[in-house]
Amino acid sequence: MARMRIFLSLTFLLTTVSWAGLGGKFLPIPVAFSYPETGPGGGAKLRWQDPLDKPGFADLTAYITGRGQTNVEMEVERDSIEGKWRVGAYTEFGKFPEKWFGPGNPPNDALEGLYTPIYYGGHVSVGRWFPNGWLAGTQLEIEQNDIRTDGKGIFQNPSWTGIVGGLEENIALVLEHEGRDLKENPKSGSFLSLKLQTSIPGTDFDWRDLLIDASQAASLGDFTGVARVHHEEAWGSFPFWKLPFLGYRKSLRGLPEKRLRGDVAQCVGTELRWNGPKIWIFPLQPAVFGELGRAGDHSDVWSADANWAAGLGIRSPLAGGKAVLRVDYGWSEAGSGLYVDFGQAF
Repeated sequence: MARMRIFLSLTFLLTTVSWAGLGGKFLPIPVAFSYPETGPGGGAKLRWQDPLDKPGFADLTAYITGRGQTNVEMEVERDSIEGKWRVGAYTEFGKFPEKWFGPGNPPNDALEGLYTPIYYGGHVSVGRWFPNGWLAGTQLEIEQNDIRTDGKGIFQNPSWTGIVGGLEENIALVLEHEGRDLKENPKSGSFLSLKLQTSIPGTDFDWRDLLIDASQAASLGDFTGVARVHHEEAWGSFPFWKLPFLGYRKSLRGLPEKRLRGDVAQCVGTELRWNGPKIWIFPLQPAVFGELGRAGDHSDVWSADANWAAGLGIRSPLAGGKAVLRVDYGWSEAGSGLYVDFGQAF
């Protein structure tokens, strides 16, 4: 009930600000979904795009599922401050029971266990723009997780790091190159992001993480093709839920339960979008996609077998393409699933 009051209060605040003529565009986006990881669920995103007619956004997102999973998250980003700076803040809280199988490419079904985290936290970031689309910045993250497990499958071994949760305090250096014509819905240009994160000494965990994402978009007529490369690698005593993974909403769509996990997770993907039909006032982008991914330890992952996923989808660009509602159905060797999300997968 308290969470619902917070949600309704912020909804009222965003609506009031929008109606007050303070600039920008207000986008209420209700959704219903049924992921393999969640079952049936529903929620909404409330976006204030370009608040006060300044580059950036303010988001409030909340959802609940039939499996007792709830999440509320708020994010604010203000870009091009004095033409040089980008600042952001993000916070979330929720309860999200989910299956975990441990590391594998993919792991055996018999290892299935269930853990239930109750979490709250967030991060703040600041970055400075440099010529030719380069940005360098830093991010500070703090999050508390309180966890219980069902003691089955993989959780029969109680020695996993963070088995009862813990406090994460991490700091990261970020380097990005933004060459896309439109961040949320590109038709041309490239993007590169490198993020090197480390835990702050004296906290519950001692680990490091490297995340690399790169993509290239190009268009011919009404069609846009996008290719991406993703690499994540972790070292040290990291909490088990932060083991790099593939699957879910933005990588290997159709692979259920984040089934590929390891010290290293890698994938490549491509997607073709048709910038064609328009239903009533909503432009639509039918799409097809295919991805390959693998996970393993630091040395073996480079020779591990690749797992495939492919599917069909449709996107609805909003606010001139500054926001996107995305629906995908993906298939993989391990299953299939329907995904509803905000923003392009890549």
